[in-house]
Amino acid sequence: MIKALKISEAETVQFPMLKHAAEIGWTPIGPDVAKQKRGGEAGMLLRDELEAKLAQFNPWMGKDAIRSVIETLDALPPTIEGNREMLSWLRGERQWYDDDEKRHRRVTLVDFDHTDANVFHVTWEWTLKPPARKGNRADVMFLVNGLPVCIVEHKNPRDGDAIERGINQLRRYEIETPELIGSPQLFNVTHLVDYWYGVTWNATRRFLARWKQAPEETYRFAVQSFFERTDFLRTLQHWILFYVEDSETRKSVLRQHQRRAIDAVIARCADPSKDRGLVWHTQGSGKTFTLLTAARLILEQKERFRNATVILVVDRTELEGQMKGWVEKLLGEMQKQDIATWRANNKAQLQELLTTDKRGLILSMIHKFEGIDKDSNTRDNIYVFIDEAHRSVARDLGTYLMASVPNATIIGFTGTPIAKTEQGEGTFKIFGKDDEQGYLDKYSIAESIADETTLPIKHVMAPSTMTVPADRLDKEFFELAETEGVTDIDELNKALERAVSLRTFLTADDRVEKVAAFVAEHFRENVLPLGYKAFLVGVNREACAKYKKALDKLLPPEWSEPIYTENVADIVDRPLVAELQVSDDREADVRLLFRKADKDPKILIVTDKLLTGYDAPLLYCMYLDKPMRDHVLLQAVARVNRPYVDPHGVQKRIGLVVDFVGVLRELKKALKFDSSDVSGVIEDLDLLLKDFLDKIAKAEQDYLNIGEAGSPDERLEKIVYGRFLDPEPRKAFFEAYKEIENLWEILSPSAELRDHIATYKQLAQLYATVRNAYADKVDFVADLAYKTKRLVEQGATQDGLGRLTKSVTFDIKTLEALRSEKGPDEGKVFNLVRGLQKEIDDDASAAPVLQPLKDRAERILKDMENRKTTGLAAMDLLAALAAEKEAAAKAAKETGLPPKAFGVYWALKDSEPLRAAGVQPLNLAKEVEKLMSRFPNARVNSDEQRQLRAALYRPLLALGREERAKIVELIVEAIVQ
Repeated sequence: MIKALKISEAETVQFPMLKHAAEIGWTPIGPDVAKQKRGGEAGMLLRDELEAKLAQFNPWMGKDAIRSVIETLDALPPTIEGNREMLSWLRGERQWYDDDEKRHRRVTLVDFDHTDANVFHVTWEWTLKPPARKGNRADVMFLVNGLPVCIVEHKNPRDGDAIERGINQLRRYEIETPELIGSPQLFNVTHLVDYWYGVTWNATRRFLARWKQAPEETYRFAVQSFFERTDFLRTLQHWILFYVEDSETRKSVLRQHQRRAIDAVIARCADPSKDRGLVWHTQGSGKTFTLLTAARLILEQKERFRNATVILVVDRTELEGQMKGWVEKLLGEMQKQDIATWRANNKAQLQELLTTDKRGLILSMIHKFEGIDKDSNTRDNIYVFIDEAHRSVARDLGTYLMASVPNATIIGFTGTPIAKTEQGEGTFKIFGKDDEQGYLDKYSIAESIADETTLPIKHVMAPSTMTVPADRLDKEFFELAETEGVTDIDELNKALERAVSLRTFLTADDRVEKVAAFVAEHFRENVLPLGYKAFLVGVNREACAKYKKALDKLLPPEWSEPIYTENVADIVDRPLVAELQVSDDREADVRLLFRKADKDPKILIVTDKLLTGYDAPLLYCMYLDKPMRDHVLLQAVARVNRPYVDPHGVQKRIGLVVDFVGVLRELKKALKFDSSDVSGVIEDLDLLLKDFLDKIAKAEQDYLNIGEAGSPDERLEKIVYGRFLDPEPRKAFFEAYKEIENLWEILSPSAELRDHIATYKQLAQLYATVRNAYADKVDFVADLAYKTKRLVEQGATQDGLGRLTKSVTFDIKTLEALRSEKGPDEGKVFNLVRGLQKEIDDDASAAPVLQPLKDRAERILKDMENRKTTGLAAMDLLAALAAEKEAAAKAAKETGLPPKAFGVYWALKDSEPLRAAGVQPLNLAKEVEKLMSRFPNARVNSDEQRQLRAALYRPLLALGREERAKIVELIVEAIVQ
């Protein structure tokens, strides 16, 4: 059955996925069988499969209870909250009342311990049509025990931007048919070359990850490794997380490096011969989720870990940041799972929790271990997870901790390990003693950037009139910082307190005014047009207050906000600092508002707070005016490396640092790491300029030199419908242009780009023209980035561009008029087909008649693209369709039927079964019209729709059972769409 499947992308993507899945134990079922099992196109559950598994896994449940559970699942709201509730049911976390035993019992929907006890189905062309709304169709749906768990979108390998279009499609489902993703937890999008995965309900590129298992993996390997049944069940059971961010429920799935690390941590905790481990995952790669999930899994496995205790050690900075909300969520979830949780609010509470041998999760800040009793608890099933471990090991606090629980297994988590400190051995020696390489698991910066988990960081030096002289920076900072062994922001601030001359230089009033003026202009021209935000990092709190006053003269005051720590002495010693100090409530609001593109503030002025533990994907630019190095520097600049995709699908490509101090002038001095670990972390922006110049020169030669023959519009048409008719070169051009556009958006405005404006504008116009010439709908600048759009809009109607990007009426008169016009027939074909699409969009009631014509027109167009037919021949074929459309319009007028009833007549007028049974299509259509008046709400009322179906059987009794059912289905589809 599968081999007979003939649909778009089937030969290269969709059909192979079904085949690969079948080879590893998923049972393919055809669309018709799936539709029958789910009770029609409005259903989402394979009810017979689900009912059988509920009875098998829950023998205490009667038929009524099973039916009630299924109805409960079917009624879950199609929202992210409903999706979260569905996952709780899948994981066996929900209960039902047992009438016999008079108690609530957990309901098992999936047997996670015995993979083969479950039934795994995969089907395709899963069409969902909710009542009274537009339907949608998923390419492939994977189901476990009758419940949809993964939705897949396939794109043709020859098409450009396939991944982005797949994401947009899922985002459209959220708006148009949220029921389609009410149950599925995971989302795949692939066009054979790339294989991406993520979760439903967070349909942005930021939440998608590239699936990788081997350096040169095949599509078959990717499919089978992702859907390997046991591992897939583990994903459902453990790796999907719901959390609250910015007061909204969000969803994520752990990436492969996170899963690998969690498995390594759990294995280390179960190994009695080893008691240390270091997880080295770069900043911004999800380290916090890795840590929290590992803790949860150990505590859930009470038998394996003998009712263990996990001590989660964080520092004050993290609890002020994003981790606070996630920890609160973790505590709540664990309490629901009967796992005890405690928060050590002071040293005395921590001492009591250890001494009284509490089991479960203990959350403590690192400083509460100071002075804690030696051997407070000597149990060996205590597991200590230390976040940002490089900070702890630089102080005596680590010694206190380890002495208090001497037999514990201690795992450090860090993005910036320390090899050695002035106080002694660093992170590797303390946490990595049981591993030859010094770490249990590593996810490097280079890997993270390659996986698009984080972005590369580019830097540019501010004008030399503002930067610190190199010799002064060396003498007063680098040498001093090195002797101090700085590992966190507090120690850095103490070191800077001694650098009096340096602080005086950085906070001088005239310099502050110059830097503020530069920041204001740079932000307006380089950051604001992209829709992004910025940090201005001052050397201390006084500098932050001065910068706020200076920026308010140059930018709207609401655009910037200073955030720094409070000191009670400020009102006397530093009145300006005290005056601009924000309240705790205001700071909490600012943290949320800064993450929103349409809200102020746009610039945060900081010096200590928010430089660690704060994620804001909109943060693009950091104006760095504070000396930093090593771990503090890397943690600070990593604030700008978070991926972001705006609502229009435009991706943030880099993070930018503008250096006013000069610390990035010599990276080897600023970042004392192994070069392989910082490769690609921070690079000079000049490298991007060179890349841009190389790429635009090649593009000009490849795409803009099209000869001198003919008028400008004729030359343009020649390249658009000649060279780019074949999808392959079209895709190559789109990709080449987008690389150039990304660079332009980052680099402009810049004096170095002056000589290339005309070339770039031509290239952008060509891109927009080609894009629209082959698009279903025309929007000349829709796919252009922000700065480019402003550049191109001024000349969008020039050079004959409009003629190539129009929709025309699809009829015989227009078609014959087009034949006599100049220009290639290929362009006329595209415009005609686009016009047919527009007609359907403008008049939905005409769809039953026009949609089959459009489907045939698109097949003609596809044959023309693939060079199976010529533009001239395609025009002749479209002329036949136009004549058919005209005949339909004439017939509609003659019959006097309303659009829906006529659609039924037109679809059935040539039906052989009706003719053989002596049923007149026109009479049947009139009967349908009467039934529609009897059941006016059939589109939105399922009960009326059932009655309509029953009534339709009467005039069709002369047909065989199978043929009768098909025609009834066709009629209902024409009525309710």
